[in-house]
Amino acid sequence: MASVKAADFPRFLAGGWKAFPAVLIFGSDEGAVRETASKLAAAALGPHADPLNLVTLDGGDIAQDPARLADELRTFGLFGGFRLVHVRGAGRVPPAAVDAAASEPAEGALLLLEAGDLKAGTGLRGFCEKHRRVAVLPCYADTGRALAQLIDDVAGSNGMTVTREAREALLACLGADRALSRAEMDKLVLFAQGATEIDAEMVAAIISDAGRHETSALIDNAFTGRIDDIEPEANRIFAAGTHPSAVLTQAIAHAFLLRRALRAAGDGGGTADALARANRLHFSRIPALERAMNLWGEERLSRALAGLAEAVRQTRLTARLSGPIAIRALWATARLSRSRS
Repeated sequence: MASVKAADFPRFLAGGWKAFPAVLIFGSDEGAVRETASKLAAAALGPHADPLNLVTLDGGDIAQDPARLADELRTFGLFGGFRLVHVRGAGRVPPAAVDAAASEPAEGALLLLEAGDLKAGTGLRGFCEKHRRVAVLPCYADTGRALAQLIDDVAGSNGMTVTREAREALLACLGADRALSRAEMDKLVLFAQGATEIDAEMVAAIISDAGRHETSALIDNAFTGRIDDIEPEANRIFAAGTHPSAVLTQAIAHAFLLRRALRAAGDGGGTADALARANRLHFSRIPALERAMNLWGEERLSRALAGLAEAVRQTRLTARLSGPIAIRALWATARLSRSRS
């Protein structure tokens, strides 16, 4: 077995993959899985690849016809060149089909298996981890260091730096899914065009706006203590395709917004001035934010932020339970909004 650690991914993608006829990329971070598979495909096929040398298959189709995998690997392109067989949803691929491809590899071809979060020691993952000719790349949620590197890379490539407070806010909000984190950073640097530094207000402004129309009612329920309304609204949003970690991201951004509004009000600006200074807020959101300002204090808000950040961490560790984890975190936030102690 060749299990490649996250720190060794760049070296593997730069050429280490050439020692293996088959590669399995899997994990709970679907965005990281897709991104890593895309980078490996680009490295294998080269900059001027013949589209006919890339064959994309579905794992379900291979499960019904295992022999097709070997047939595709041994088919030569019309104009020659390296051939890549990319199987998405590979968790259903029979291990015997992979064994045939890895043990008797086709010359000038690579089998790329892309899967979600696979159970350890069983099925395709268990087989590949024991096979000496298959490289295994597990993709889990970004650690703090990897996420900080992503933040610096995106900001730096756009000629920007990130303040310490902005970095802390981003580390709390992002990380459950690589694709989501990168998309949020791309929106942030676009929002900050013309500036050389990204600050916490920019972070709250752009991240709190993401998905606002979809999650605003749910987040308002949490921050105004409407516990009974949280679960049905959350399940509706999840069923529509919004990831639970994205909802938690919006809740954290809303907490930062609420904290700034409370501080502005404490400085003597008054509620209306505090709202205006806190964010470019859509007028429909102002009543709910005003109610929340009457319910919250900074100490309890700090506790809520800590709880939401921990929930984000838990969704990274247990992706399959991300929905219940997010709902419990929003319940806890609603209970804190009702507490006066």
